[in-house]
Amino acid sequence: MKKMNIKKSISVITAAALILGSFLLPAASTTALAKGGSSVQKDDTNVKNDDLDDVEVFGNYTFKLPDSWEDCVSYEDDESDAIYYFIEEEDDIPMFMVLKESLLDYVSSSELKTLTEEDEYEVLDYFREGVTEGEDFENLTESTETKIAGNPAITFSFTGEIYGDNDVRISVFIDKEDVDVYCLMLMEEEDAKHSYFKDMEKIEKSFCKIGEEPEIPEDLAVSVYEALEEVTSYSARSVFEIEMEVTEYGESYDMKLLMDHELEATLGKKASCHVTMNESIVSEALGLSDGDYTMTNEICIINSGKKTTAYYREDGEDWEIEDLDDDDSDLAEVSEYLDHLYSFEFFELLADGSIDYEVEPEIVEEDEGEFYVMDMDLSGDDLKLAIDTQFFLAGAYISEEADYEDVTSHVTIYIDADTFLPSTVVIDMPEVGDQIVYSMMGIDDTEVTTCTIVTEYIGFDEFDKIEEPDV
Repeated sequence: MKKMNIKKSISVITAAALILGSFLLPAASTTALAKGGSSVQKDDTNVKNDDLDDVEVFGNYTFKLPDSWEDCVSYEDDESDAIYYFIEEEDDIPMFMVLKESLLDYVSSSELKTLTEEDEYEVLDYFREGVTEGEDFENLTESTETKIAGNPAITFSFTGEIYGDNDVRISVFIDKEDVDVYCLMLMEEEDAKHSYFKDMEKIEKSFCKIGEEPEIPEDLAVSVYEALEEVTSYSARSVFEIEMEVTEYGESYDMKLLMDHELEATLGKKASCHVTMNESIVSEALGLSDGDYTMTNEICIINSGKKTTAYYREDGEDWEIEDLDDDDSDLAEVSEYLDHLYSFEFFELLADGSIDYEVEPEIVEEDEGEFYVMDMDLSGDDLKLAIDTQFFLAGAYISEEADYEDVTSHVTIYIDADTFLPSTVVIDMPEVGDQIVYSMMGIDDTEVTTCTIVTEYIGFDEFDKIEEPDV
């Protein structure tokens, strides 16, 4: 194999710094400098133009920029085959770039024919060596082997003096089919108050070859949990529905029980929440239409950092208020029901392998976007945890009303393919419906046809506090 092209490898680091110097920005040679959009000329080979409206295109790949880069300035340099994005001002950091060069700079034509994946990772290590050898970089990490758009890739980071003191993250992947090497680099101030390294991870995961379907990550649950760890607030709606035929005193009639809960929650040291619980019973035989028998309760927990206050009201009545002290048994009881609202324990167990799941082989397209689909069959404590965490306040109550040891329920989770955040969770559990009905309503002769919990995650990070009720 050829030794690393030192000139080109150094350019990976220095080109970004040089391009930041305004005296090196040749106005005549720039392809574009644009605010709020990509400057890249889109190659629509095998792709409809409409399919490229919300993506960046470079070389033979598309990728998506996170929302925080929506108004960035972009600059394409055709001579060096690179694209640069400046998040705040042109010629300044934070900066993200993508560079493309020929794989034949690293291997000969004959070597290319027999190049294995192991060889490709060796080439990538040459790349890292060429970038870092002889440099006085601090915090230099080992290479992490990964895949980008299904291609062998490595990622590493370091701190160095490039454009001032900078933290740098670099990812490199090889496209053997097109005989290309792609380098992605993010550079920001050392120990920046807000780091964009997580944004670069999202960009890497969004890479897709033009004309091909996006790769489904091998570690999808890990990506989901990592995305959830960045969340500071969220809103969701969860509906528990039971449809059944009830027999009492020799007479049978239909009945549908609906528990429709809406949640807003902030996370962190001042974790707070507002839950609205709508409950209704519908029965054609009993003459109960939707809305005839409905009750609405609300609970709001406000944590100011100094004290925790609980607000509660039943079916439109006046709010009841209670200050909860740290040693108050009421606070402990409330925490038992609320703690799972402020963490994502179920998704954490999926990520660490404690709960098995399968991913459907194709991305599902809906009107509102594209989704990965995770399927699993749960029983026992795993099923109980899913119910606890996906039905908000009432989940802990419902999960205690049935024996789940000998019951298996199917759970389906839809994951947003852009953000890796959960969109919808469906728990189908008809086998425990009769137990829940008996515990809640005292009815022991039922034939349950439907028993589901459907949770829709409506939005993430759209607000930063829960408003106190107007009392």
